[in-house]
Amino acid sequence: MIKPIISFIVIEYFSIDEVKNFISSLKSNISSIEHEIIISSNSCYDEKLQVLARSSIPNAEWIFNKKNGGFAYGINQGLKIANGKYLVISNPDVIISNGLESMVKFMDDHYYIGAVGPQIIDKNGFIQDNCRKYVNVLRFLVRQFRRYFKNEPIIYERDFNYSLVQTVDWLSGSFIMVRREVYIKTNGLDEKYFLYAEDLDWCTRIRQAGYEIVYFPEMKIFFSGSRKARKKLVYALIFIKSHIRYWSKFGFFSEYPMRKNIVFN
Repeated sequence: MIKPIISFIVIEYFSIDEVKNFISSLKSNISSIEHEIIISSNSCYDEKLQVLARSSIPNAEWIFNKKNGGFAYGINQGLKIANGKYLVISNPDVIISNGLESMVKFMDDHYYIGAVGPQIIDKNGFIQDNCRKYVNVLRFLVRQFRRYFKNEPIIYERDFNYSLVQTVDWLSGSFIMVRREVYIKTNGLDEKYFLYAEDLDWCTRIRQAGYEIVYFPEMKIFFSGSRKARKKLVYALIFIKSHIRYWSKFGFFSEYPMRKNIVFN
């Protein structure tokens, strides 16, 4: 059996149709690279529904988790069995547009890059703010002010060119590619986060392990996200709780690992 170059770990939570669309877009962009697809389901389906799920997407490895332990928990179950040189974590409602093979070549050419993420475009064609500066308490409060009082649904980083391949502090977990050795050194995502900030935490630990984080807009995906923390109180509370956990681990205002400022274009 040929060892895959990339393992795609996709979280599934009552989202089989979305996973199908993700896989369809993936197959259109990865013709020449050996890969495997691992679907980690937090849906807690009974045995009958598990059979139906497998039959609806047969060319993938399914993991049916016994509990809905959150995003980090579900992704980690897939990472544990992944065989690829590169490991991609993804939300189910991602559609790959182009540039996936260019991203792999970029990783091949830059051994010190630990994680890389694409440019994300929403359903209205707007570039998303999926690469950001570390979120300390002050920056968190400023973002909320800009979002709710200045009515800025997308909080772009000032003086940041979203068309350039460059190092960033962290990337959105909606789609991140990491090296296998990075996963081994960091032991994956912190499962004590149920939702939110687990990507910020992982990128911080990846940089602590001596690797860089890169935003790679030569690859593009479509993804809007549910933005539940903006709509429902229960998710807003989880959002705040997750950030408090992050600050407790790494600092409320500073002390985060510094990045090397590199522009690759």
